[in-house]
Amino acid sequence: MQPHTPVIRRWAGFAIVSAFFFLITAGTFSSLGVVLPYMIEEFSWSWSQAGIGFSLFALMVGLAGTAPAWTLSRFGTQTCFGIGGLLMLTGFSLLALAPGLPQYYVAVLFLGVGYALCAAVPGIHIINHWLPDRRSFAIGAYMMIGGLGAVAGPLMVTGIIALTDSWRLHWWVMAAGIGFLSVLALLFVRDRSVSDTAQAGDSGESAAEEQRSERVYTTGTDWTFGEALRTPQYYVIVFALTATLMCTLTMNSWAFTHMTSLNIPAAFAAGALAANGAVNAMSRLLGGALATRIDPKWLLFGALCCEAVGMIALSMASNPVMIALFVLGEGIGFGMVFFATAMLLVNYFGTTHNPIIFGTMNTITTFAMVGPVLAGLMAESLGSFAYTYQVFAVLLIVMAIAVGSMRPPRRRVPSDPVSVEPSGDNAAT
Repeated sequence: MQPHTPVIRRWAGFAIVSAFFFLITAGTFSSLGVVLPYMIEEFSWSWSQAGIGFSLFALMVGLAGTAPAWTLSRFGTQTCFGIGGLLMLTGFSLLALAPGLPQYYVAVLFLGVGYALCAAVPGIHIINHWLPDRRSFAIGAYMMIGGLGAVAGPLMVTGIIALTDSWRLHWWVMAAGIGFLSVLALLFVRDRSVSDTAQAGDSGESAAEEQRSERVYTTGTDWTFGEALRTPQYYVIVFALTATLMCTLTMNSWAFTHMTSLNIPAAFAAGALAANGAVNAMSRLLGGALATRIDPKWLLFGALCCEAVGMIALSMASNPVMIALFVLGEGIGFGMVFFATAMLLVNYFGTTHNPIIFGTMNTITTFAMVGPVLAGLMAESLGSFAYTYQVFAVLLIVMAIAVGSMRPPRRRVPSDPVSVEPSGDNAAT
């Protein structure tokens, strides 16, 4: 075996799981809403009928949050990506062949479960095991690539439809892409074995954990799932992400309508949302670069404050200055929250049980789906979406205060070793 084969294998696995995250993001959350108007026009659906499908998809992603952990623990990484890829291939194919509403609903159910099995939980599991020496950078880069899928999705839809005048072909392209990646995952993505670690050592490759500043807390032991659930820190992290997701889902649902109601041109509003997606993606990579020097707790604190600024600016987005503040604040805020919460779960509770700890967080965040509904009800009652965004800003500030006062959890075992623990952060919340 050549000396650099382990390095190539590790980064090849990273590239495949990152491509998965990019494609499933581009093909679902970011493109479904762009394709729906064409499907509505052809089938004469109502907006509410079409919207139910989007809600079903998001609901299934959340409800299936723990499915990857179960699949990883029993069958391994290849099977997780294989089953997830097959479900997504089925869902995309059903959409491409859809004769009406029932098949559309069935398709999004397949896509929701498939998305959960192919997204962040198994992706971060691979990074934790294959790239422990570059974990922060790799997780940040992985999340950035997934975020770029949200930017690329609408462009892919409009480009394919412009060239072929067929919305069905978009779903066939997504099906072909996910099928190709599934084959690559089955061939090259697998759990790291003891022999792989030995080969890495023989070739001079460092298998040690990445070096972190003394200001960054890292647990020296792996917590069990039950132990993590009994800590208040876990719920602070989970609800910080839930509050931010509520803002982002509501923004994606109503920001365009809100801005145009404030006399912002439609093209300018659409451009602002695209720029927001790009900032979101880049902030995840920035988080990966900073997380070995600045504790992710403070990255999360700053991100929640940025998200609050973004929500306030969006509520008053009647001029370019406020729209620019919204793009930067919400983009940086959500991207960094998404990254920092994932890193905190690893830093606080270890890697062994991370899939179930992380997956359960994803399931709990399903509550964020009430955001768009709440915003719609408030807009009907009060005549504007602005009040919803302002209420969300207050909620984010409350969560930022909770995060700022949070200290690393301590296992209630006398012999519990703690590796790198920053001064002043010794006690649990």
